[in-house]
Amino acid sequence: MSDGGANTVRRTTSEQAILAATRRAIMERGSGKLTISAVAAAAGVSRPTLYRWFPTKAHLLAGITEYEKEEFALGLSAAIEATESTTAQLDAALGYLVTYLDSSMGHDPIGVDPDYALRSLAASLEPQSATLTSLLGEELAHVPAVRAGVLTTQQAAEIFLRLVYSHYLMPHPDPEVVLAALRAFAGLLEPSMET
Repeated sequence: MSDGGANTVRRTTSEQAILAATRRAIMERGSGKLTISAVAAAAGVSRPTLYRWFPTKAHLLAGITEYEKEEFALGLSAAIEATESTTAQLDAALGYLVTYLDSSMGHDPIGVDPDYALRSLAASLEPQSATLTSLLGEELAHVPAVRAGVLTTQQAAEIFLRLVYSHYLMPHPDPEVVLAALRAFAGLLEPSMET
């Protein structure tokens, strides 16, 4: 297993607080109603401190994009490293994928800010696929479609993410059903006939 996707930038406490507050504000109100004053207040920093790290709203939104990439890689890495076997690592990664979007984007980003939510998902697909492929390495080679030569490991990673994104956009009332479908595609269990 490689750690190539889990490299992160060291952030100051203020910068971390600003980015976490920005994430919460976007989840609650959307990017269109994001204000520097509200983020600074929520982060517990002054506006000059916020401007030192992010001189404009565009810089702040670019910063949150990088922050999300880092948070995804850290969480995925932690989930994988908490297990020992190849099968358990793939299963842990799938479990993380099913829960990650709710924790990072909130329960209804489409209702709050559909344009931002869709742009965010589109921008996340490539880096998250690369992170998933990098962190799982050979574990993805055990996916039946990869073993059969039908898909590459990168394509399998992208399919897992696209399935999770689809669940997020049109949620199933029971995330365990989605996880079971991912596990079946991964060859970790037999597919269920329930939907």
